[in-house]
Amino acid sequence: MSLLARHERTHEHRQIADYQWAGRIAAGLGVAFALASLAGALPVDVRWGAPLASAWLNAFVVANGARLALFHRVARPTRKRDWRLLAKALWRSVRHQRGRVALFVVVRSIPWQPWGACAFACASVAIAAVAWRLFGPAALVRAAISPAPAVVAGTFLLVHAFLVLVAERFFQAQAEGSPMAASLARMLRVVLLTSLAAAAASAWLAYRHTALDWALRTVAAFNAVIALELAVRAALFWFLPKASRTGSPPVPASALAGMLRLHPSPFAALAAGLRNQYGVDFRQNWVLQSFVRLLPATLAGIGACAWLLTSVVILGPDQRAVYERFGAPVAVLQPGLHVGLPWPFGAARLVDNGAVHQVIVSGSADDSSIAAPFARADDRTPEQLNRLWDVAHPWETTQVIAGASGEQQNFQVVSADVRLDYRVGASDADARAALYRAADVEASVRSIANREVVRYLASHTLESLLEASQTAMAASVRAGVQGQLDRLGAGVEVLAVVIESIHPPAGAAAAYHSVQAAQLSAQASVALARAYAASELGDAQEQALQDVARAGAEAADTLARARVQQVDFEADLDASRLGGPAFLFEYYLQKLQKGLQNAHLTVIDDRLAEGDRATIDLRVYPSGDLAGAQRNE
Repeated sequence: MSLLARHERTHEHRQIADYQWAGRIAAGLGVAFALASLAGALPVDVRWGAPLASAWLNAFVVANGARLALFHRVARPTRKRDWRLLAKALWRSVRHQRGRVALFVVVRSIPWQPWGACAFACASVAIAAVAWRLFGPAALVRAAISPAPAVVAGTFLLVHAFLVLVAERFFQAQAEGSPMAASLARMLRVVLLTSLAAAAASAWLAYRHTALDWALRTVAAFNAVIALELAVRAALFWFLPKASRTGSPPVPASALAGMLRLHPSPFAALAAGLRNQYGVDFRQNWVLQSFVRLLPATLAGIGACAWLLTSVVILGPDQRAVYERFGAPVAVLQPGLHVGLPWPFGAARLVDNGAVHQVIVSGSADDSSIAAPFARADDRTPEQLNRLWDVAHPWETTQVIAGASGEQQNFQVVSADVRLDYRVGASDADARAALYRAADVEASVRSIANREVVRYLASHTLESLLEASQTAMAASVRAGVQGQLDRLGAGVEVLAVVIESIHPPAGAAAAYHSVQAAQLSAQASVALARAYAASELGDAQEQALQDVARAGAEAADTLARARVQQVDFEADLDASRLGGPAFLFEYYLQKLQKGLQNAHLTVIDDRLAEGDRATIDLRVYPSGDLAGAQRNE
């Protein structure tokens, strides 16, 4: 044997040893990651062990196939492995050997193509399916409480990726003269990609406390598809002609894994084509050489200038900013030009400067809602501003409130469209509070306002809400919202609460109108009856007052006359005592004269009666008798 042949044989034996060690390491890591993916109570996302185990099993399939192909080339086997040989080896191992030696003999008796490759490829697919498990909430809570295990896992995966990169570069260096090394290098690139994705997911879990399920399942599906490709290639080997199967077994390879490589630059290919065909060599052009030489420094200078420009902050008239130096707020910047430290040592976080915002106090409103659509004065009124009760309006909140029907309690439904205008306070303390004490100022204001509106509606009936003044209602809601915001220290000032409408639901508007009409009719009837009763009562009171006044006047007149007569009588008595018979005769004559002033007298001869006096007849006779006719004559 020549020295060259001996050197080649030594090199081939060294390659067999390399592939053997690569296969052992791949199988061991595949089993280790598979067991880790099935572990439970760990504060890391152990599901990433499934795609790593799948990738390492795929690498084992390629490494072991490359070792067997190279071994078949160096030392051709005297016997072909088939099912008969497997049965004989199993029988002999059971009869004469036990334990690990028997298992080793049985495994070595299994033909690698296609059964061994298919078995490990199917195992790789089964392990990759473990990635579709859900990440346990207990593990997620533990990772959120203590991110240190996730950081340690990410560091381990980065070290693992570095070692895989070293192995990939080792086999890639032999790829030009060995297709087996090229195939194994491609599979190691898949392992490298999976390890880097797992490290990125661990960092995401440590800092964002969420699991990257989409990345995990994408990588697992990619490894499973590669395993299926290896299984299909191994199965197709069984259908090859017998003459083709007697030679050296084919090296397992994957077209999908071959896509993970750096493609040559199209500019380099263009330059090479111009140089080979036309003799144009851009490498001899001093302009391009200077450009290429100065390009890194220029890009570095531009990057440095761009980084330094991050220290310049320009604020508009409607903006303020809280300036943070090394993460701590130190000042509130007003509108204008400001210079500080570049990022990340200094940062300016924007805050509104007096801008008024309007939120719709409704549980169904979102950020894309338009509170007040613009319309020209001569245009038709937008449908959003239609306030008729029988039309369902957007941005309304519906609330079930207490009601009353006679002496019984019931429930009523009310729809309300309420808007709230707010702004961040003008002081620096308000700006800091709005920035650091609320993750979303608008959502916080809407939530508090919605809760206050619901509380106000729930404490009133529908009738009282419809009859109450909207100004008083808005003032009450505004005071409640402002009080809660002040207690939270949110730095928000509530400017106004606008109540667009409060009414029954649109479906019950017609019925409520009928109820209102009946109530108005009943109230009108009651008012008319009360007015008639009041009118009759007034007339009766007036008549009674007149009768009382007339009776009082008559009584006073009668009493006055009686008193006059009494005075006259008393005077006559006094005069009669003083005057004697003369007064009595004079009084008699006076009364007689007074009584005979307007009387019709009939003088009867004194001779008709006894005595010396005449008789005067004061009786009134009708005009038709004799006495009356004579008196009239």
